[in-house]
Parts: sequence; structure tokens; C-alpha cells
Amino acid sequence: MKTPLFILGLACVARAVAAQEAAPVQPVGGHVLSLGIYGLSANVGLQYEQRLSRHLSLSVRGTRYFSADYPGYQAMLAARVYFRPLAPTGLYLQVQAGAFSHNAQVVSNYPGAPPITASTKINGHGGGLGLGYQWRFSQHFLFDAGLGLRFYPHNLGEMCDCYYVGNWYNVGQPGSVFDGYFSLGYAF
Repeated sequence: MKTPLFILGLACVARAVAAQEAAPVQPVGGHVLSLGIYGLSANVGLQYEQRLSRHLSLSVRGTRYFSADYPGYQAMLAARVYFRPLAPTGLYLQVQAGAFSHNAQVVSNYPGAPPITASTKINGHGGGLGLGYQWRFSQHFLFDAGLGLRFYPHNLGEMCDCYYVGNWYNVGQPGSVFDGYFSLGYAF
């Protein structure tokens, strides 16, 4: 009598253990605050991302550029569509719109006059498209990296034949075509 009861008891325990599912991994919080480098020149930026649905998030970013030729600020609003079951982790497509304000040196060539170098403030807006991946490497910490294209057009005006001092297109400033970034974030 003891053996069948023992076997029945083991069967009940085995069934109870089998019925229990593994504890689910806690999802990353819907808010992410990130600090990183958001462009191809010397800068630092702060970004806040908010999950709106399972696959969609919205972020806002402010960036301070330290380039010797073009110091300034940029602000950006981006929508991200994540391809994983729950934002804000995994592969995503990003659409962005933003504005900038930078200081620059321009050289103007007026007919019959020597070239004149002057300081100017350049303001404008634009947008871009990118593809990135946000890795979760602990309960609250994430690493985000992405590449993309952006265009923040700028215009020196129609009055003179002017050009910028320095290599504007290669330093990641407005007017750049290629965009790249990486950041470390905290999810809460």
C-alpha cells in the first residue's frame, strides 16, 4: 500500500511541477533616458524615449555639438517602429524631424572685392530615416546604436557667392547625409 501511495504522490508532485511555467522575463520599462553621441562629430546628447504601443515609441533628443568649426545645438523628434514583440528593445526603423542652430565661419566673394570672412549663425530644420538596434543587457540598462540618412538643409542666401570654412558635410553637422549614433540608456 505504501508503494502505490508513494508513486501517486510523486506523480502529483511531477504534475504540479510540470504545470508551472518558467517565470517570464520582466519587460523593459516604457521610458528610456539615454546619454550618447548622436552624430558623426564631437557632441553629446540626451534622449528620452516613451513606448506608445507594443511596436511604437516616440523620442525627443537634444544634442550639443563641440566642433571647432560649427559649435551649436540640435533638437530632434523621432518615431520608432520596433520589429520585436515589445518596444523599446530590438531592431527598429526610425523616422526623425529636427531643428538646428550652429555658429559658422563663411567666406564671401563679392565681384571686384577681396574675400571677406565673417561669423554667422545658421538655423534650420530637416529630417531623416535610420535603422538601429537597442540591446537590453541588464534589467534596466540598454545600449542603442544606429545608422541612417538625414538632411538638414541650409542656405547661405542668394546675395553672394559664399562658402563655409571647414568641411561641413563630413563632420555630421546640418547638411550631412550620413548619420550614426550610439548611446547608453536607463529604462524605468
